[in-house]
Amino acid sequence: MANPLEIGGTHEQRESWSRLLLARATEETNLWDDFSTDYEQDEVSGIIHVPTRNREVVFTEYDILNGIDLTQSQTEYIPLIPDKHYAANELIDGYEAEAVPDNLAAARLSDAGETLGLMQEGWAIETMLAGGTVSTDTSAITEENAYNIIAAEISTMKKRHFKASQMRCVVDAHTELMLLTNEKFIKSGSTLSERYIQEGVIGKINGVPVKCNYLMGDGVGFMIYDRRFLQKYVVWKRMPFITDIKDGRHVVASALQARIVAGATITNALGVQIRKYDTV
Repeated sequence: MANPLEIGGTHEQRESWSRLLLARATEETNLWDDFSTDYEQDEVSGIIHVPTRNREVVFTEYDILNGIDLTQSQTEYIPLIPDKHYAANELIDGYEAEAVPDNLAAARLSDAGETLGLMQEGWAIETMLAGGTVSTDTSAITEENAYNIIAAEISTMKKRHFKASQMRCVVDAHTELMLLTNEKFIKSGSTLSERYIQEGVIGKINGVPVKCNYLMGDGVGFMIYDRRFLQKYVVWKRMPFITDIKDGRHVVASALQARIVAGATITNALGVQIRKYDTV
């Protein structure tokens, strides 16, 4: 049995358009993609809870005769509020929905994906700046000290048991320029795997991949974060589709429509370290 027809195309077509739009959005993001979706949702109330543990499971030496003492770690649930509601309602003049050419639909979806990607990146940065820990040091980042400053921050996070394999460092344009004069950093970039290159990594410091982001705002030199403590929720309320406009005012016109709901949170403030500097 075929999929039931919906306005603007079949359900399969809407899913295909959703994937295309999100794929285009992903090209514009390197922070939002590092947020995970490890949450539980109450089926009745719709409330979203993100589990977070106060420590890892402990292994100790086992005594065959007496066994070992019980240990306990506590799992807490942090509410994740889906407070980002956005929709697209893009006019396509001169075409009824069934007559919109494929290349025009693809172009509109590509544009929508780019816009959505930039919005998602803004959500990620907003969440990290609001929920992370800001360093009290705001001194200038220079060619001479940029590499060492970041390396020291990473070492501090490692001492707090954040995992280097899950950590990332994202730098602004100013800090990127400073790093590109450092021989150690340049050398690290020449040995990156294809996986890191596809992720947008330009080098490593103290074992942690470094990426660039030019949307963090003035005064933010870099952020170091453990991806396990970044959580997001995103769902389509209306998958992308093209529908005729029947408002009594538009003639031979249609619109690309979609609606998305999202939210993000930080489950450990120390898992996001923010370094600002004086730009004056």
